[in-house]
Amino acid sequence: MRRGAQATAALGSVMRNPDLRKVELAWGASIAAEWAHFVALGVFAYTAGGASAVGIAGLVRMLPAALSAPVASTLGDRFRRERFLLGTSVAGCCALAGSAAVFYGGRNQVAIYALGAVVGIASTLFRPALQAILPSLAHTPEELIASNGASSTIESLGTLAGPLLAGVLVSVANPGAVFAAAAAAQLAAFTLLSRLRVEGVIQERETQGPIRELLLGGFRAVRDLPEPRLIGGLMAAQGFVRGCLNVLIVVAVFRVLHEGGGTVGYLTAALGVGGLVGALGAVMLEGKRLAVPLGLAVACWGLPIALIAPAPYLPSAVLLLALVGAANSIEDVAGFTLLQRVVPDLVLSRVLGIVWGTVMGAVALGSIAAPLVVNALGPRAAFGIVGGTLPVLTVLVWRRLVAIDRRFEAPATELALINRVPLFAPLSVVAKEHIAGRLTRLEVEAGTSVVRTGEVGDRFYIVGAGELEITNGAEGTVRSGDFFGEIALLQDIPRTATVRAKTPSELYALDRDDFLAAVTHPAVRAAGEAVVRRRLAAGVTPVPR
Repeated sequence: MRRGAQATAALGSVMRNPDLRKVELAWGASIAAEWAHFVALGVFAYTAGGASAVGIAGLVRMLPAALSAPVASTLGDRFRRERFLLGTSVAGCCALAGSAAVFYGGRNQVAIYALGAVVGIASTLFRPALQAILPSLAHTPEELIASNGASSTIESLGTLAGPLLAGVLVSVANPGAVFAAAAAAQLAAFTLLSRLRVEGVIQERETQGPIRELLLGGFRAVRDLPEPRLIGGLMAAQGFVRGCLNVLIVVAVFRVLHEGGGTVGYLTAALGVGGLVGALGAVMLEGKRLAVPLGLAVACWGLPIALIAPAPYLPSAVLLLALVGAANSIEDVAGFTLLQRVVPDLVLSRVLGIVWGTVMGAVALGSIAAPLVVNALGPRAAFGIVGGTLPVLTVLVWRRLVAIDRRFEAPATELALINRVPLFAPLSVVAKEHIAGRLTRLEVEAGTSVVRTGEVGDRFYIVGAGELEITNGAEGTVRSGDFFGEIALLQDIPRTATVRAKTPSELYALDRDDFLAAVTHPAVRAAGEAVVRRRLAAGVTPVPR
């Protein structure tokens, strides 16, 4: 009960952030549309050509997405990310509406598969763009983890609602009705995103240069950073099993469980139900030790699939697929939060695009591999072989996951200080970590003057420990968590007071250029000017230049 209340509170904090709320709700509409389309396309393909057709449909849907994601995701680092999200929503909405029109206009298989490829590309590009934009919308590390948890929870809701809706519509109507409903959901996502604008990012982006160089920058980051390679590799392996599962669910419904097409939607919805449960735990992931939870989640993604083989009954299949959904929520939050933390924001969209494109490529390969395994060994054996791969892989890389958790640490002390400075409260967690990484730690002996009246201002200071006195223009004392030096930087004037250490003190200094880059954010600038007015009114007299 307590963990549920904590998870609910974390999700509530995300929804109180207006920009996070818009992008998360748009994600929910988009994922519901994606899964509804998946069910409808699978039923349409199986009716047209059996298990092989389902595999081909999965390949056509995922392979173009896998190939285009690394290239198209460079646009997320070249242009504003909210506009990139908007463009993917438009493309997805048009492709879904086109699928409905083709279905009712003659059911041309080639056209529906081709439009399915466009839906797959749009869906694939939406995910890394979403994960890249979240750090620019969240204000604290805790809010970032909570927003990733919210994404996973909402994905689970979409994975539940989309297939359920598709199952009902397939049962009472046909796949064309599902395509139309999915287009309406994607239109809702577009409407939400049209009101989004990102602020609070202070890092410069590469806005010039050829696409080839931007693309290579993402691949170089993956090449040079071992953590994204390992994390992406695990997620790609999970993607391969997911592609197999997409086919195996359809095959199991018709050949093992001997149910109707609507059951495909209901079994897929079980993933969403489990995902909601897993999301309650996922939003409570704490600290920087996320690699081990990632490995455990990947192992638990495969194990329930393997256990379907000895007990191929509908109730047990629903329960085991719900366990897969729970593991999926934890894997998503741990994996993407790790990537957001270890990859520089400058190349984040590109690296996420490469990782997600690789995952979708693995999904496509899984979609083709599953029919081959089914035809060779039968559907029950296929569940056991496919599901068993992930636990084995996790065991093989376990020590490397533990090493990531031991090695990787964010600038916790500096970030905690930044979070105590009200001036920086409006900034995103990415911007705060950017500042924290540029702080210089200084030890000051008692009696040392840190700044003097009339000097040129070149730094902003935050007090980590100790006590300092302010004289010559104002009288006062600053202690841990207080700051000084902002007046000279904001007003471009000499220092207006002298600050001297009364006790041995620990300071963290931010250079002039980094400080001024931070205050380009309108809310930070306004807060800084308010502090200046308040301190000047308290008796600080500007020194003539």
